[in-house]
Amino acid sequence: MTAKGDDRPTIPAAETGSALVMVIFIMVVLALLLAALAYITAQSNQNTAYQIASTRAYWAAQSGAEWGTYQIAPATGSAASQCFSPNPAHPGIGSIPGLGGCSATVACSSVSTASTSSYQITSQGACPAGNLGSGNLPVSAMRNVIVGVTTQGNACAACVASCVTNHCGLLGICDNSLKSCATACSIPSKDVTSCITYSCSRIFGLLFCDTNGLTTCLANSCAGSGGGESATLNYWLENP
Repeated sequence: MTAKGDDRPTIPAAETGSALVMVIFIMVVLALLLAALAYITAQSNQNTAYQIASTRAYWAAQSGAEWGTYQIAPATGSAASQCFSPNPAHPGIGSIPGLGGCSATVACSSVSTASTSSYQITSQGACPAGNLGSGNLPVSAMRNVIVGVTTQGNACAACVASCVTNHCGLLGICDNSLKSCATACSIPSKDVTSCITYSCSRIFGLLFCDTNGLTTCLANSCAGSGGGESATLNYWLENP
């Protein structure tokens, strides 16, 4: 079909604007593809940041667990006779290379018998990864490590600890039955007397004692062990 007096073809009315529709369609598809690509990139960046934070939190938890285990079972000397204080504790791990800004919360629980104490140490490491920018939530991660330790002492050491607990009260005032109780733990009488003389003072007829020092002295007088305890690592669990 041609216009009168003009050899150029004309566009039918039904086809007018079809090219514009096609252009708009292509632009919409490209916009959707760009939006999807931006979302995937943001998610990838956030996942990477979380993985890094999770790895740092893992080592923060490990560091806290090692600290807590050392409090119960040090490399040298005797094992502890009770959980550390304060409990939970927050050891300073932020100065460790790679763990800047991270923290560890270390808690301890224990169950004791006459000569055995079982400890469970739970360490939670937390590390931030910072803010990834507008539209992204701040990323942080937490990891947990649980450690089980058993300390094996001797009945004598447990016995003297019980004597001091039962016969010494407020302000470290101990009654006269302390000596007989400690002697009944199979400690020679002269050693009991020596520990009381070293750790206690009699004031106005009352026996004031340094209960911690007295307990240590009496435990060190136990035959065969020096009052020390050995420790055994039962488990070291890494929870996500």
